[in-house]
Amino acid sequence: MSTLTVTITSPGPNTTVGSRSITVRGGLTLHPSGGHTLVGHASVSVSFGINGPTVAATVTADSSWVCTGSPAAGIHPSTPITITASASASFKFFIPADRSWDIEDVGGSASVSVVLPPPVGPALTIAPPDSPLTIVTDELPKTVNFSGTAVGIDAPILTVQYAVDGWVEGPLSVVDNGNNYGNWSVSLPVPPGQHLLRVNAIDRFGTASSIAKPIVVQPKTPIVVPPGGRTTLSGAPTSSSVTSWTRLEPQSNGADIGISASARVFDPLWLMTRQWQMGEFQGEDAGTPAMARVRATNAMLTRSFVGELPRPATPSSAAVSVAGTPYDPARTPLEVIAERRAMRPADAGDTRMLSLAVEAGLHFLRMLELQAPSKNYRSAFIARLALQRPPDGATTDEATRRYLDSMQGRAPDGRVLAVRLRSAGGAALLAADPLLAIVAVDQPKVQAAATAWLAWYDAVCSEPTSASGDAWLPSRLEYAMAVGTRLSAAAQDDITYVAAELDGSPVDWASFDVHAQAALGTAASPAFAPVVETTIPAPVSFRGAPAPRFWEMEDSQVAYGLVPVGPTDLAHLMMIEYASSYGNDWFAVPLTLPVGSVTRVESLVVTDTFGVRSLVRAIGDAALPPPYFSMWQPSYAQPPAGSALKTAVNRFFLPSSLGRSLDSGPLEEVLFMRDEMANLAWAVERSVENPIEQPAQRDEAADATPPVVAPTSAWPHYRLSTTVPFNWVPLLPVEQPNPLFPNNPAQVISRLQKGAVLQPDGTRTVHSSVGEVLNAATPLLLYDEEVPREGTRVTRQRRLTRWSDGSTWLWTSLRNRVGQGEGSSGLTFDAVDARRQE
Repeated sequence: MSTLTVTITSPGPNTTVGSRSITVRGGLTLHPSGGHTLVGHASVSVSFGINGPTVAATVTADSSWVCTGSPAAGIHPSTPITITASASASFKFFIPADRSWDIEDVGGSASVSVVLPPPVGPALTIAPPDSPLTIVTDELPKTVNFSGTAVGIDAPILTVQYAVDGWVEGPLSVVDNGNNYGNWSVSLPVPPGQHLLRVNAIDRFGTASSIAKPIVVQPKTPIVVPPGGRTTLSGAPTSSSVTSWTRLEPQSNGADIGISASARVFDPLWLMTRQWQMGEFQGEDAGTPAMARVRATNAMLTRSFVGELPRPATPSSAAVSVAGTPYDPARTPLEVIAERRAMRPADAGDTRMLSLAVEAGLHFLRMLELQAPSKNYRSAFIARLALQRPPDGATTDEATRRYLDSMQGRAPDGRVLAVRLRSAGGAALLAADPLLAIVAVDQPKVQAAATAWLAWYDAVCSEPTSASGDAWLPSRLEYAMAVGTRLSAAAQDDITYVAAELDGSPVDWASFDVHAQAALGTAASPAFAPVVETTIPAPVSFRGAPAPRFWEMEDSQVAYGLVPVGPTDLAHLMMIEYASSYGNDWFAVPLTLPVGSVTRVESLVVTDTFGVRSLVRAIGDAALPPPYFSMWQPSYAQPPAGSALKTAVNRFFLPSSLGRSLDSGPLEEVLFMRDEMANLAWAVERSVENPIEQPAQRDEAADATPPVVAPTSAWPHYRLSTTVPFNWVPLLPVEQPNPLFPNNPAQVISRLQKGAVLQPDGTRTVHSSVGEVLNAATPLLLYDEEVPREGTRVTRQRRLTRWSDGSTWLWTSLRNRVGQGEGSSGLTFDAVDARRQE
């Protein structure tokens, strides 16, 4: 077998070449086999860099070669490149058995690494070349035309810039003749004196070259400038400075401004006629409000109730009395009472919030150190109350396992400590524990630290005190609550506000309706008081209102006179008429009210500028016609017995709701959707909270993907049903008695009951819900309308806020939002798979 060896003799390995045009030399050695004859000549090609240009070499006597080439233009200077030489040759030989000739192709290659030369700046010239350039002229400043050339050595020119006496002017105005700044030019007005023009050329590698040209401009007529004097751009002496300006000042011919203030018009009769047409001469015997006295009754909220209120048996039944919980709006916001959920572990076996258990245990050690005991008991408490790994199967996600591996046996378990301290005499029993070996002098300090820690642990989170304190309605996927107060000792002044559809959005007065047939027991703790305030009414202002002052310039951004309206646009016409003619007839009377209260206005007495007092009756007063204005008036959820009223008039509710809170990301997310192909609904658990308070994706769990069972026969395979992901929980339609008609069996409604899916693979595996949203009630029965066609998305997250008294509140809430539309699980029953092809 013939061989071909190629070598590179120049340049040497790891040398720095002199220029980007590289000459490579080398040798060839041919080793033909017996009877093999070279066909033609050997050829050599050289590649300058990986994927770089390839150039054919000149081969001499099939023994040496030479090649000149350059690397790719985008390779920066001082960069190592690899030069590869590849050689090939062909030999022919005779095959006696076939009585014919055959060809054998051989080849070889060699490589060497070199370093490109350092960067070389562009070649830059400037014309005229005389240095310095002296110009004598009477034309001051003198316009001088400069030109030159800029040629890139390593890379094309990127830009050409200039500076005069160090002042950077910017890129030059160049004449591009197709040679990439091969010719450039600039015209400069040069004042008298000595100056220095510096031109910089920068190539695409950032390499710069600079050239300087001194310039001297001399006037034919000598200019004499006083010492320290200023000159203009032409070099003439001047007393001005760069900070001077020109100001126009009006001058009055007389001191009397009466003529200007009278605002005389050219045609006053025409103006008076227009005023008469617009009704401006229709005067009224009335004055401007100067003082207002408000008498009102204000009552703080005193009772709260979470959950749905019982319905009265009939609309005419007596009010349903419910034992409400005492509520102080100055201490607790409404969102906390309505949204809070159980979040801390109930006992030492509860795997929720393991991270809180560890932090709480470490916080106990810090509180114990603040008591300054005689010795350090940190190791003793860690060994006695150490965090232990939960039983197998209690934790399944990888993040929790890693957390337990790092914290097991290294920190006290706050769950165990809380259980011990809540028992009778728990603090004393803990201090006397023989395994802790606490000396007698330190036992009171341990008891004090344990008591303070338990108080902190119970107050760090806001949770319902009992199961009845949970306002979440699993069947409605929303919250319900009620608050109540009493405006007087009379029973008819007992008022109850209900919020039956709280979905986690901000709570405001519009979230509540009045329930006239429910009482929360407010008679036991009345909190009403009279309110009397005397204030000065302020005119109501709005954008585009006419200016009250004659000489005031009005804002032109809103011009009601320019609103495009037609003869039938009555709403627009009424709005323009109101804004322009009656907009200044409204006044606002401030009234300071506490948060979390209900106010009823008893009277409003307005005193005008003539001293006339007018009594303004409240909306809904019996002496007035029925009101058709219901702004800030709550509706009736249940009107009084025998009444057809729709709104509760003269009841201003200022709820104790939050202004702002810090919300975490969703710890649990459940998506409810309709599946029309399977004729049922699904609850998809996208994520659930893991024991270390992080969202664990259900579709990433170990049991999320059902096993695929391959058929064992070539015959058609009967499938009872297809499989669905483990985090898809079915909601099956069932019929339930209508709660509005409990004694009528014919009245039924459709509900969605949570079910489970049995995998058809023979493993008898049943996958059901694991999160809190779907396990809030047993059994979970949703009303059919709670899962519409657009779907529903329920999330669970932490919330943190500060209240008006400075207290901090942390709780867990659920939030109901619009879903993502219908979905399909692909679930089918009684399917036959096609026969497999052999």
